[in-house]
Amino acid sequence: MARGVWLKWALAAVVLAAAGLSAFSDEFAKLAWQRYQNPTPALILSHRNAELAMAIGNFYFGSGSYDLARAKRAYEKAVRIDPKIFWGHYQLARVYQMQGRSRDALQEIDRELEANPENLRTLYVRGLIYGFRNDPGDLERAEDDFRRFTAWAPKEWAGYNDLAWILSKRGKYREAADVIAAAFREVPDGRENPWLWNSLGVAQLNLGEHASAAASFGRAQTLADALTPADWREAYPGNNPADAGGGLAAFRAAIRENLARAKSARVDRARF
Repeated sequence: MARGVWLKWALAAVVLAAAGLSAFSDEFAKLAWQRYQNPTPALILSHRNAELAMAIGNFYFGSGSYDLARAKRAYEKAVRIDPKIFWGHYQLARVYQMQGRSRDALQEIDRELEANPENLRTLYVRGLIYGFRNDPGDLERAEDDFRRFTAWAPKEWAGYNDLAWILSKRGKYREAADVIAAAFREVPDGRENPWLWNSLGVAQLNLGEHASAAASFGRAQTLADALTPADWREAYPGNNPADAGGGLAAFRAAIRENLARAKSARVDRARF
């Protein structure tokens, strides 16, 4: 859409809003987005349509046209229009976390839980936020959130995986291994998940079970090598969709490094 065209629409929207006809402005906003896929005039023109702002945010955050800045503006507009819109604060928290704004992310995820207490998926994202922070008590809070989420969604692998991550960070390696064992029992196709095998290997390596760790990392490597960037984007909310290729490459590199450590530990142990 030409800049001059949508500026005229924006001016028209101001006039309509002043006249108490903001519904017409929202119709202009919907047309601007549906016909031209241009978020700027759509967000300027929209005054009451929080769902439209959410749709724009989701387009730039989850459909392939990844632009965190545009997604952020859209989600911010959505929660300004309707502070209780489902997923609004949740998605905004994810964007803030990926931008390194953990304090803002935590505020937004708490707002989602307050506005929509039935959305317990919020617990998972809050656990991630706590897990990446270094404030006193954050790891304990993360563990609690992941335990609550896993109890609520016992068939979803991500809760088990990140609970094991936090337990390993806290030095609770046996508990971490037990959590992954539970995931293998409860999660459909859990044994085909490279994240779970890598987390199990980390726990085993720190427990001194080097042969088992090497086997777990080897399985993780085989499965991770079969992943595509699309798999990475869709895996779970902790992954940044804007950097699927880089994130997947870093994951594979971490597994290779872990496998090398496990094999080296086996050799060192055999020498003594």
